[in-house]
Amino acid sequence: MLRIKSSFTLILIAALVLLLPSCADMSAHSPSISEVRLSSGLSSDFHPLDDRSDFYVDSPQVCCSVKVTGVSENTAVTADWVCIRGQMSGEADTLMLHDQAACGKDCYAGFTLPAPAAGFIGGDYRVDLLVDGRPGASAGFSILRDASLPLPQIASFTATPSRIVAGQPVQLAWKVSNASRIDIRPAPGAVDAEGSVSVAPAEDTAYTLYAINRGGVSSSRLNVNVAPVIKEKPDLQVTELWTSGNILSYRVKNTGNLASCPTVSRLYKNGMEVSQDYVAPLAIGEERAEAFQQYHFSPRFNYIGNQGIGIDAATMRVCINSDESCVESDRSNNCFERIFGQCIK
Repeated sequence: MLRIKSSFTLILIAALVLLLPSCADMSAHSPSISEVRLSSGLSSDFHPLDDRSDFYVDSPQVCCSVKVTGVSENTAVTADWVCIRGQMSGEADTLMLHDQAACGKDCYAGFTLPAPAAGFIGGDYRVDLLVDGRPGASAGFSILRDASLPLPQIASFTATPSRIVAGQPVQLAWKVSNASRIDIRPAPGAVDAEGSVSVAPAEDTAYTLYAINRGGVSSSRLNVNVAPVIKEKPDLQVTELWTSGNILSYRVKNTGNLASCPTVSRLYKNGMEVSQDYVAPLAIGEERAEAFQQYHFSPRFNYIGNQGIGIDAATMRVCINSDESCVESDRSNNCFERIFGQCIK
C-alpha cells in the first residue's frame, strides 16, 4: 500500500513539472497595460511630450500614451474617449471617439482626441483602454474654462459672391482678435487671425467661423447659395446695329444649344440708357432683326463752336439679355457698339 502511494506521488509531481512551462508561457503572453500617461502631444514613438491631467477649452488635442506588454500578433488595443460630465446639458456619459491601434509585440501605443471645431466643452472626461476588447486601464482628465477671460472678437466674416453657379469660386475673408485658435468649417479648417481663401462649393453651403480662447468660443455663420450647372444654354449675340431713318435696328442671334427665354435689350447713347426693347424667345440658331421703335434717333445736327461748324458724334450701344433673365453659356458677346456721325473741324 505504501508503494502504491509513493508511485502516485511521483506521477503527480511529474505531471506538475510538465505543466509548469505551459503555465509560464501563458503568463508571459497575458496582455497588460501600464504607464498610462495623458499629454498635449506625442513623439514619433508614442511617448508623451509632457504629463498633465488638466486641459483647456482651446486645447487643440488630448493625447494618451500606454505601454502594452505580453501581447501576441495583431493584438487590438483600443481607446474609448468618454465625456463623463460636461458643462452643457446633454453632455454626459457620451462616447466621443473610439480609436484603435495594433501591437504585434510589446509596444507603446498612442491615441489622440482632436478638439471639435468649436473647441472642447468644459467638464470631466475619461479614456478607457482595452486589449482585444477586455478592459485594461482608465485615466481621467478635465477640460477647464477661464470665465474671467473675454471671448474672442469676430470683426468680419464675408463671402464674395454669396450666390454662384456650381464650380465658380467664392472668396471667404475674415478678421478675428483675442483668439488662440480659429477654425472655419466645412473648409478650410484651421486659419490665422486674418486672411482670405478661395473655395468652390458644389451645393448650398453654410460656413461657420469659430474663434476660441480659454474663455470660450465666439462664432459667425454665413450661407453661400449654389445654382446647379446647366449644360445646355442659349447664347444670345448682337451682330449688327444700323439706322432706318430715325429708328435704330439691330440683329440678334442665338448661337447656343438651347432656345432662349424672353428677355430685354437696352439701348445706351454715350453711356446713358435711352430705350428698351422686348425680345421674344429665339430657337437654336435663329437670327432676327429687332428695333427700338419708341426711340427717335437723331445723331447728326450742325452746331457752331470755337472749332467752327461741325456734326455731333454719338456712341450707340445695344445689350441683349440686359435683365439677365436668361442663363447663357457666354455673357461676353451680349453687347454691340457703333459710333454714328463724326466731327468736322
